[in-house]
Amino acid sequence: MKKFVVFLVVIGAIAVGLMVTTPDRQQHVDTIKSVMKGAVNAELRDNNIDGTLGSIASVAATMAVDQFLNTSFLVRDHRFYSLGFVDYEGEFVMVSVGVFNHVYTFDEDQAREMIKKKLNNTIQQEVIGTLLKHPAK
Repeated sequence: MKKFVVFLVVIGAIAVGLMVTTPDRQQHVDTIKSVMKGAVNAELRDNNIDGTLGSIASVAATMAVDQFLNTSFLVRDHRFYSLGFVDYEGEFVMVSVGVFNHVYTFDEDQAREMIKKKLNNTIQQEVIGTLLKHPAK
């Protein structure tokens, strides 16, 4: 009986610890921004874009990530943990898990792939839009 009570007290303490330390939306956003910034910098470095152009591209990418997170990021708070989702190509994709005041997220390689797909889609839409506005003669 004594072991059972100790077990319940330990489980209760863990549950209270989980509830008190569930990360909020801002912690999810900050963690994802950090990963995305690392991915952007790695892409710029891999494509030999540095100096002033690299700085401008980095700032532009950071602003794009901020805008994307402001419009397409959702955090679902559960009693013991929180989950972060992005609306990516019409479906919600889980990108972060928050527990014990820490946010675990996808790695830099996954972020790079997501950025490349998003940029390719954006560029394709821009090209198609331009072609529709100004058809060839």
